[in-house]
Amino acid sequence: MSTNHNDTLIELLAGMLQDAVLWKAKRLWSHATDPDEQAVAMDELMKMVTCIGNETKRLQYIELVQKELKIKNQLLKKQVRDFFQAQEAKKQAAIAKAKIENQFKNTEDAGLPDGFKGEIYDALKYGIYEHEGVYYTRGTKGGDYPVTNFTMKIIYQFDTGDELAFRLITVKNVYGFESYININTDDFVSLGPFKKILARRGDYIFKGTDSDLSRLQELLQKDEVKAKYVKTLGWNKRAKFYGFANGIFPINKDFIPVDEYGIIEHDGKKYFIPAVSKMYIEKDDQFVNEKKFIYRKPVDGFGFKEWSKLFYDTYGDKSIPGILFYIGSLYRDIIMKQLQRYPMLCLFGPPGAGKGQMAESLMCMFGEKQDQIMLGGASTVVGFMRKFAQFSNAIVWLDEYKNNLPMKFIESFKNIYDGKGYERGKMTNDFATESTPIHSSCILSGQDMPTIEPALFMRTILLSFEDGKFTDEQRKSFQQLKDLEAPGLSYITTHLLQYRDIIESDFKERQQIIFKQLIREVANVEVDDRMILNISMLLTFQDLLLHKLDLPFTFKESKAFLIENMMHQHTILAGNNDIAKFWGVVESLFHQEILFEGKDFELADGYIYLCLSKAHPQYIKEMRMRGDMNYLSKSTMEHYLQLDKTVFVEHKKRRFADGSNNWVYQMKYNRIGIDLIKIQKKEYENAEQHNIQLEMKMKEMDNPKPIVGGKVESAPFDGWRPVEEN
Repeated sequence: MSTNHNDTLIELLAGMLQDAVLWKAKRLWSHATDPDEQAVAMDELMKMVTCIGNETKRLQYIELVQKELKIKNQLLKKQVRDFFQAQEAKKQAAIAKAKIENQFKNTEDAGLPDGFKGEIYDALKYGIYEHEGVYYTRGTKGGDYPVTNFTMKIIYQFDTGDELAFRLITVKNVYGFESYININTDDFVSLGPFKKILARRGDYIFKGTDSDLSRLQELLQKDEVKAKYVKTLGWNKRAKFYGFANGIFPINKDFIPVDEYGIIEHDGKKYFIPAVSKMYIEKDDQFVNEKKFIYRKPVDGFGFKEWSKLFYDTYGDKSIPGILFYIGSLYRDIIMKQLQRYPMLCLFGPPGAGKGQMAESLMCMFGEKQDQIMLGGASTVVGFMRKFAQFSNAIVWLDEYKNNLPMKFIESFKNIYDGKGYERGKMTNDFATESTPIHSSCILSGQDMPTIEPALFMRTILLSFEDGKFTDEQRKSFQQLKDLEAPGLSYITTHLLQYRDIIESDFKERQQIIFKQLIREVANVEVDDRMILNISMLLTFQDLLLHKLDLPFTFKESKAFLIENMMHQHTILAGNNDIAKFWGVVESLFHQEILFEGKDFELADGYIYLCLSKAHPQYIKEMRMRGDMNYLSKSTMEHYLQLDKTVFVEHKKRRFADGSNNWVYQMKYNRIGIDLIKIQKKEYENAEQHNIQLEMKMKEMDNPKPIVGGKVESAPFDGWRPVEEN
């Protein structure tokens, strides 16, 4: 090659060169899209910049990086300044220590008692020292004197990320009694609270002044070790590990158990998980949920392949969305970042149909089964939303869903899908708000379909558990599954975490392809895109991990079931609006005295027995009079009436009060939301008697009696028993 060509090549390459510092800074910052990732990126930037030895060049690069990345604050400059100030402080401390050690060769020169075994430098610098099991403070005239009957040590200082930090200290008195105390910063720096906390724990006496306490703090804090408090178990996106109560699981590494204090060391940093720490091990009322979120060692010969097969054999095709929903929950943060939503799994059906057992099985994938939150009890929105902040990339189970729950509950369920936490104002002058984040996915279960709000219904993937009939093979598989999952199968969860890079890099692109394919395949413009989006997410997980996981069903089988199940859900949603309109017409016709109780329908024991063959012609007539031609045919109406199992009970014969024997639809009256109650006022009845009868009838119709064997009887057993009958 000629010289001219060489010069041209060199010139070309020179124009392509990039500054290495700016290149790495851009790369770090471009991947940081939320506050946690930006904090990690800022730490890496600080480490890189501090490696530049020349101060002038270092300051120039700091300005260049902040300008290039459009970082408005001076955080990078401050972190670098703090780093070098800390380095200088260490250097000056070493010089001062050497000077003292040259000046005072022994304890007698320093005025310290015979037998003193500590550091002369520390005793002189801090003015307080440990000797013979107590602390002495340095006196000015009368010599040194003891101010405690104990010694103490700060084991760890915990950084919570909040304004209030705390420390784990151990205190040992002269009699040999030792206690572990968790003390917050406010109590540690205030003489009164400090003495009070010590006194509560036993014979620990501090006789010093505020000044002595300050000296003691300074002495102890010089050797304290900082640990990051892990408030949320599950995925820790800053430190890149999955946290359990008893340790952490870094991706593609071995499990690291906590020590007796609840401490783990990972990548040169220490983390504190309090749930099984010796401080709380006997406190059953603290960290109740966290203590169940625990890592279990693998069971030989029972991994994901065996579990998913047993799960499928137990729950049949309903296991398809169950398994895929569980896998997706482990990567929820990625999905929320890319799509800003993740569906809820809605398990619907009567007591004993199996919905609760499936939910329990999925909860056992994170350790011991977490108790579900009972929405019908004393739960509040704030209470159950906090559970979603306790665990990250896990599952929270909300049970006893009913359509008559307060609207603030319904709105909160919708927010779970969108990842919007519960917000409330703080008692401050700046009108700040405090948000409870949503870190986990949700199982919603109950005897009602969430049809009260279409926007909520479309945020769920509905699984209907209706008949509760199970084969002998299913019962056998069920018992095997329950025996294996009782101690928890969290090791299967940690096994699945190894595919995080695949999900993070390929999910969005592949999901968009599958979503478009589903739209073409469904070919129904009336189906809401959100429902198609929901099942596309689950199918994407199977598609991406098709060659990584051995699932008991094919992609084709999954797609067929999920589409069929979605279309069933769509039919319910579509019919729900038309049925609501129908019942509104029935109510209007009743009050117009066109439909009559005892002739067209009957009310008894909390049920309405509707003769559709009599009511339907009047319904069509009324709709035509209103100019509304969107009425349902009798056959369509029959189909829709039977779809919603929260309302429909049975289609059967019933004899009415007028003597006619009719085919009727037995429905739960209090689920319909109409008023068909009227008590005829007889001449001999006064207003008070009439009101009493009316109140009794309303009470009767608001509390439907349970149905067993086709008869109104006592309540059925509330729980599936998949075992052979005696």
